[in-house]
Amino acid sequence: MAQKYVLFDMDGVLASVGSSYREAIIQTCKRFGAVITQDRITEEKKKGNSNNDWILSKTLIESELGSPDNAITLDAVTAVFEEIYQGVPGTPGLCETETLIPSKGLILEIVKRCRGKVAIITGRPWKDCIKFLETYDMLHLFPVCICMEDCAPKPDPRPVYLACERLGISPQDAVMIGDTPDDIRAAVSASALAWGVLTPEEDARLVLGLMREEDSMKPRLLQVGARGVMRPGLGDMLDFIPPLDVSIPLSVTSECGLRVGEVSRATKETSISCKVMLDGSGKADVSSGLGFLDHMISQLAKHGRFDIMLHCKGDLHIDDHHTAEDCALALGEAFDRALGKREGIRRFGNAYCPLDESLSRVVVDISSRPHAVIHLAFTREMIGTISCEMITHALESFASTARVTLHVHNIHGTNNHHKAESAFKALGVALRQAVSLDAGAGIPSTKGVLA
Repeated sequence: MAQKYVLFDMDGVLASVGSSYREAIIQTCKRFGAVITQDRITEEKKKGNSNNDWILSKTLIESELGSPDNAITLDAVTAVFEEIYQGVPGTPGLCETETLIPSKGLILEIVKRCRGKVAIITGRPWKDCIKFLETYDMLHLFPVCICMEDCAPKPDPRPVYLACERLGISPQDAVMIGDTPDDIRAAVSASALAWGVLTPEEDARLVLGLMREEDSMKPRLLQVGARGVMRPGLGDMLDFIPPLDVSIPLSVTSECGLRVGEVSRATKETSISCKVMLDGSGKADVSSGLGFLDHMISQLAKHGRFDIMLHCKGDLHIDDHHTAEDCALALGEAFDRALGKREGIRRFGNAYCPLDESLSRVVVDISSRPHAVIHLAFTREMIGTISCEMITHALESFASTARVTLHVHNIHGTNNHHKAESAFKALGVALRQAVSLDAGAGIPSTKGVLA
């Protein structure tokens, strides 16, 4: 049966993690005095309910040492694991050893055949998922990534349901590609098709005669419902994902029904990557180097229900100006790109949001005419490491590249932190209204154009 859309697990399917995540499990266990092998990890994976490598590490340590459940905390295990995986100053992390398993050309072909309706469902934290995709310049290929923070892990079917919901597809039209029983069981429980894939390490052992097939993961994957089990590289997918009908024009964004904008900008002052998904769930992965600015952008994401990824390395040894301004410019540009032709939206939005004694009002018009009137009535010079004048300027910069008319007023308040936060919350709510889809709106302008 040919399937239309694909849900990829990441580790062992797209990313080779034998020297990263699995080795991090081994080294973490060793730190706590437990000797664990790759085969032992595989056996635990076969059992299922092992999608979280921090929990799996703790389970293996306790199993080997015979420790009671409360003798070693999950926080302690996680801290050691992350130190080994992410690295520390002077020592690169094992994450640097990860490589892409299938060819990028094959992934591009699958994305094309699926008309852009592909997703990643992984047990990784969002930041680690995004980092891997950015390394291989593939972030733009996957409009939906379901990660550790989003919902219960596989084998629960909720990650599959959530990915399909965000793609606007039925699970019955999707196939899940995974290397563990948890991947397969999650798909089957959601009524999706499932295909297994062998990891490069296990496939090599089978080819060299160092492992019997009955001892590999293949029988277990088939037992829990996989339609078949592929070798690494995913070449077999071309047999069950039908070629695209070339008579139908390809438009990934419009076909997916997802509005995504992505921007990278580099100057002598800053280096920034930013991605905005307007039809998101409020996730934020923000690291600008200015803690309070990160906090404000996270408020915008949460209350606007936008998914925002923004990473910046700036010349903070000079001051906060270039970093704050360029982050806001990149965020506005990504927002503008996500809006596309600006058709079928409400266009206008407004919101009042309080935070204790502070009350702020935001009115926004997706007008394509950049203009900003910002009155926040700050009474001190700095909040954290960002100057108050740059909070105002960041809002002005965002309006400029987002091409919106923006009015932000703090109506009353005494605490400067509260003034800023209530304003960014109101901005999120107002933008959520303005970008909301309105099928009958057409182009919401008597001029006949907004783009």
